[in-house]
Amino acid sequence: MQTTIGLHEHGYALVPPQEFTKRMKELWTADYGLCSSQPLEQLWTIMAETFNSAIDDAVNGVQAPWRILQPATGSGKTTGACVFAAMQAKRNRASKGLQSPVGSVIVTRLIEDAEKIAKAINSYAGGAVAIAHHSSDPKSPDVLFSHDTIVIPHQAYLNASSARGSRWDSFMTWRGGERLLTIVDEALANVVTSSKVTSSDLAEVLRYITPEMEREFPTEQWALHVLKMNLDNHSQHASAEDGFSRGLWAEGINHGDAPLVDFGPLKVALRQVEFDRLGAKAEDGDARKRIRQCVEKTLDGSQALYDQWTYYAKTGGEHALHSAALAVPLDAPGPVVLDATARSDLLWDLFERRAQRIQTPSRVRSYRNVTLHVARAPSLGKRSMIANFSKRFPRLLADLEQKLGPDRSVFLCLHKGNRSPAASFLPKNANGQPGPFSFGHWGAVDGSNEWQDCDTAVIFGMPYRDQVWSTNTFFAFQGFKGDEWLADPKWKAHRNVHRAMRQRQLSVSIIQAIGRIRLRRVTDEHGNCPPADVFIVLPKDIDGDEVLKNIQADLPDLKVADWDFQMDGPKVRRPRKGSNAEALALHMEMRGPGTWSLRKVLSDIGIPSALKKIREDLNCPDSGLASRLAELGVTYQTEGRGRGAKSYLVKH
Repeated sequence: MQTTIGLHEHGYALVPPQEFTKRMKELWTADYGLCSSQPLEQLWTIMAETFNSAIDDAVNGVQAPWRILQPATGSGKTTGACVFAAMQAKRNRASKGLQSPVGSVIVTRLIEDAEKIAKAINSYAGGAVAIAHHSSDPKSPDVLFSHDTIVIPHQAYLNASSARGSRWDSFMTWRGGERLLTIVDEALANVVTSSKVTSSDLAEVLRYITPEMEREFPTEQWALHVLKMNLDNHSQHASAEDGFSRGLWAEGINHGDAPLVDFGPLKVALRQVEFDRLGAKAEDGDARKRIRQCVEKTLDGSQALYDQWTYYAKTGGEHALHSAALAVPLDAPGPVVLDATARSDLLWDLFERRAQRIQTPSRVRSYRNVTLHVARAPSLGKRSMIANFSKRFPRLLADLEQKLGPDRSVFLCLHKGNRSPAASFLPKNANGQPGPFSFGHWGAVDGSNEWQDCDTAVIFGMPYRDQVWSTNTFFAFQGFKGDEWLADPKWKAHRNVHRAMRQRQLSVSIIQAIGRIRLRRVTDEHGNCPPADVFIVLPKDIDGDEVLKNIQADLPDLKVADWDFQMDGPKVRRPRKGSNAEALALHMEMRGPGTWSLRKVLSDIGIPSALKKIREDLNCPDSGLASRLAELGVTYQTEGRGRGAKSYLVKH
C-alpha cells in the first residue's frame, strides 16, 4: 500500500510507518543482534510518522516548525535516518511515473559521519542513491542533482544557508524537484554566527591603511575609528567585574541594497599590502597570510557590527564589541532534528513557536546497569583545570587505579589543552597508547562512536560557556533587548536566563559525553545496557545540582553513588616521565606478587648504576617513586646494616 499526501494534483509515495518499523526491527535483531521492545518499536513508528508529516508540510508550502525528536541514546536514531532514506529512494523508483519522488538532505556532525551515513543508505537501498558532500571531497552540482539523498556536515549546511545562492540551490534541488525532507542528526552546532572585535584588532587594521586607501575609502576608515572610540570609551568606564555590558545600537546602521559602510572593497585593497615586510622587514609568506587572515576577520566582524545590533562586553579581562546572527535556516524544507539531549537543551525553548518537541514513548531505555560516581569541587572551568592539571590529574589517576582493574577500557573527557599533559602522565601499552585510556575533549565529543566499546567514562573538567555566548545566542533568537535587560536578564520563568542557558548547555555537553560509551548498546527487551561506570566531578554549587537532575532525567534508572575523591587534596607525587624511577615503577606494575632483590631488579631493567638514588627515593615515603609503588601494592624492605645490608621489593 502507498500513502498519497499533498493538496496538489500529484501525490507523493511515502514510506508507510509500519513497513519502516518492520525493517528496523529486522535490522536491529537479525543484523545487529540487539533486542527489540514495544516502546522501541513505537519510537520507530513515531520517527517515520514525523518524517512523513514534515514532507507533507513541505509539499503544501507550509513553513512548519522544526520538529524535534528525542530518541534515547542507543535507540537507533542515526540508523533510522539511514533506513528511512533508503526506503524512500526505493519507493521513488517503484512509483516512477505514478507519484512524485521525495528527495532528502541529511545533516550530520562530521565529515567521516557523512561518509558512513551515505555508505549505509546505499547498502540498505541496494544502489547508489545517496552521496556525501564535504570540503575533503566536494561533489559537483550535477552529481548532487542525480542523488535522492545528499549527506553533508553541519558546518557546510550552515555556510550554504547563510550565503544562499547557487550552493544552497544545489543542496535543495534534485532531479525530482525540490527536496522535501531535512534530517539533522544531533542538534546543529554553531547555530549562531558570532562576531567580535577588540581595540587592538581595530588598531592593527588602521595601521595598514595607506594614505591612498584613506582617500579612496574615507567612510570605512571613519567607521573603524568610530568603533575604536566607542570601545575605548566603554573600556575606561567599565566595572572591574567580568560580565559588564552596554548596548551600542539596537539595529544595524546599514539598510537596503546600498549600505552606508561596506568594508568589502577595502578588504580587497588590503590584500595587496605586504604585511610581513611592514612588520618584520623581511619576506615571510606564512606571516603575510596569517596577518591577512586576521585583518580580514576584523573587517568581517566590523561589517557585522554595522549590519546588526551591537553591544560592548568585558569578559575574562577582555574588552570587545559583539554581535551575532542566527545561522540556522528557519525556512529549511521539512526539518526534523534527532537530538538525544533535546529535553535539557534550552535552545529549543528559544525557538518558541518555530520548534515543536515531538512526544516519544517512555521506558525505551533503562540505565539501571550504569553507576554514576559523583564528586564535587569548585574551580572546574578551563583556566583553572589547565593551571592546576599537574596537581589534580595524578590524584585522579591514583584514585581510579584503586577502583578500576587493568582490564577496564576508559574514555576520559577533558579540556583540549589538557590532552597532551594527560598522556604524559600515563604509561604506554604495547600499541604505544596510554594504557586503558582513550581521550576526548570538549567540542569534539558529541555524536561520536569512537568510544562506544569503553566500559567507563571519566568527566574531568566542565565545558562552561561565558556570558557573551548566552547573550549572543539569546539576542540572535529573541532580538536585541537593551541595557535594562543586560543588567537584569529575565525571560519568561527564568530570573536569570544567562545562568539558565549556560547551566542547561553544560548539562547537554555532559550527557553527550556520558552517552559515548557502551551504555548506548541495548542488551534486552527492557532497554538495558551492559554494566558501565561514569566518574564525574561536578561543580560544588546549584549548577552542579541542576546538572545532576538533568542527567538523571535523561538516563532513567541510573544509579548514583558518592565518589569520595578530593581533587585538591595533598599533592600526589609521581615519577618523572622517562626517569629511572618511572622505569622501575613500570617494571613492578607488570610483575605479579613476589619478593625480589632490588639490585637484581635494577640490573634486569638495565639501570644498575641507579641503585644509590633509587634507595634514597625509596627511603623517602613522600617521593614520587615511593608513592607510585605504594599504589601498586609494592613495599620496600631491608635486611642488615651498613655495607652488608640487602634491599628487597615485595609485591603483595
